[in-house]
Amino acid sequence: MDSLRLANDAEQTADEQQADPDGRPLAATLQLDALQFSDSPRTGGVDAGHVHKLARTAGPLPPIVVHRSTLCVVDGVHRVHAARLRGENHIDVCYFDGTVEDAFVEAVRLNTSRGLPLTQADRAAAVLRILGTHPQWSDRLIASAAGVTAGTVAAVRKRSTVRSGQLNTREGKDGRLRPVNPAEGRRRAAAFRQFR
Repeated sequence: MDSLRLANDAEQTADEQQADPDGRPLAATLQLDALQFSDSPRTGGVDAGHVHKLARTAGPLPPIVVHRSTLCVVDGVHRVHAARLRGENHIDVCYFDGTVEDAFVEAVRLNTSRGLPLTQADRAAAVLRILGTHPQWSDRLIASAAGVTAGTVAAVRKRSTVRSGQLNTREGKDGRLRPVNPAEGRRRAAAFRQFR
């Protein structure tokens, strides 16, 4: 009995050590029919040629990323279609925990860093959407998620019809808040020096 428990513990440890490329632990194997598809950053939909290419690869497909609370595919729509084409009923998944808005940002980030790249139109549409859901983020933070330059984000922000009130600060890649208008910071620093 102890040897059986040890074998099961070793198997579980091996499963826990499997991870997706971003280091998320492999969480589960889900039925393909349980998965939801919405909110893809790909404006052109699924690329059938890429699906067929993935279906012909040997071995198991890499785990997909799924938003835990909605079971929406965050990253791996093409792999799901390839698994169906192969006649498979299940796929390995890693879970993403967070809001629906954050799941979209994660989908954009993952699709700009690996696999079939997003088109420039997809990235521009993603920037506009992220500006609407995360207006407090800096241009650089949005650019890092969307795989574009900070200048591109600034240009989209300027011509955007999405208005989020008057934000005095923006959150940077390091998580710190910085003033939108650096002159305001200089004014505060000068006032502080007067009182010292």
